Amino acid sequence: MKNDSINLRRGLFDFVFQVRLMDEAGYEIGNLDATLILQRPKISPHKETIRSNLSKLLGADPSVVNLKAKTHEKVDSLGENRSIAAHTVILLMKK
Repeated sequence: MKNDSINLRRGLFDFVFQVRLMDEAGYEIGNLDATLILQRPKISPHKETIRSNLSKLLGADPSVVNLKAKTHEKVDSLGENRSIAAHTVILLMKK
């Protein structure tokens, strides 16, 4: 569990660093589309909070951040609730 926490923090620092590089290179987010794949918990009660937090982290308008979730129909580790996955596509635009 401790390693998971360390890896999560390291990933967040890398993420913030990449956002800073993007900004310094003169780009902004035109659109972000993220799909979370997990059995539980249900995302719908938390969707707007997650969107808002992503928007703040990215310095993007919430209207350009789209978040959706789906299940993996009880197939493999995703469907057996042993893991989660995220797929994200980001359109960068010159400022």
